[in-house]
Amino acid sequence: MSDIHPPHIAGLELPRRVTREHSNAIAAPSYESFTSRFGDAFPKPSFLESDLGTTALYELPPPSGRPNRRVLMLHGLNTPALGLLPLAKQLQALDPDAHVVLFDLWGHGLSSTPLVAHAPHIFHAQILQVLGSVQWPSAHILGYSFGAATLVKFALYNPRVVSSATLLAPAGLVQKDSFDEDMRDLLDDSTGREPEAIDRVLSFLEGGPLVVPADWRERSRRGEVVAEALREWELSEHSGYPHSVLSMFREDNVYGCEEYFRRFARLPLRKIAVLGELDGVCSKGQLVDLGFDSVEVVPQRDHGVVRSAPEEVARIVYGMWTQ
Repeated sequence: MSDIHPPHIAGLELPRRVTREHSNAIAAPSYESFTSRFGDAFPKPSFLESDLGTTALYELPPPSGRPNRRVLMLHGLNTPALGLLPLAKQLQALDPDAHVVLFDLWGHGLSSTPLVAHAPHIFHAQILQVLGSVQWPSAHILGYSFGAATLVKFALYNPRVVSSATLLAPAGLVQKDSFDEDMRDLLDDSTGREPEAIDRVLSFLEGGPLVVPADWRERSRRGEVVAEALREWELSEHSGYPHSVLSMFREDNVYGCEEYFRRFARLPLRKIAVLGELDGVCSKGQLVDLGFDSVEVVPQRDHGVVRSAPEEVARIVYGMWTQ
């Protein structure tokens, strides 16, 4: 019997797989839960299964019937994939050959909440599964806010599947020091204070109490996206949603990502960043300092530029695609 022992690092023990008796994910609301609230004017999802959970996917076939451009869209933290529907439709109005796919990130919309830390790699796995399900070897990928920060890291490790990259009002460059001391403490360790940490993060993201427009029901029934109503539905119907939001916020894609952005800016692929002039999350100066040479600013718009100015954002993105 050999006396040779394999090398190892003293004191290191890799985390064990988290298992539960019945499931490794918190189930999302049913599609019927969604339609009973919002009607059936929105695209109907299909569902993908993995060992992390269930992903809801929405396909918008090309209006021309010719799928000559593959487009994948990554939504932000808080509002699900349908929040990007107005922008998707504007892109297809400019490019009828665009086949657009959206999906709900973990813990949002109709996608389940995996019972693991919501670190970047679980979203990279989700993106790759979605691309595989539609049999796309590559795509023009757009990411909004948290989705943009996710795209930055995804492209660094998977550049061959990114035909072009569009960062829309990217998150990731907020300084952790800009949070007050109590919030920093909660982000570092919320043991015994999880509900408080969730409330603080949701309030930060919303900018105050969630206010849903009085006419949300009529607007939703005719297929208009009312982001506040979608978020209220997630809060009331998706028991995993607040836990996903907290985990996503603290696990490295909302703040402290400067070095990833700097490396991304050097990638030899077509890329552009688009943000609102009044965006308090990211500025043109920050991106230029990190090496970005293509940054477009939409005047008099804030972080919600993808919903407040979808026509202008689509025009900029389409221009990059066709230049």
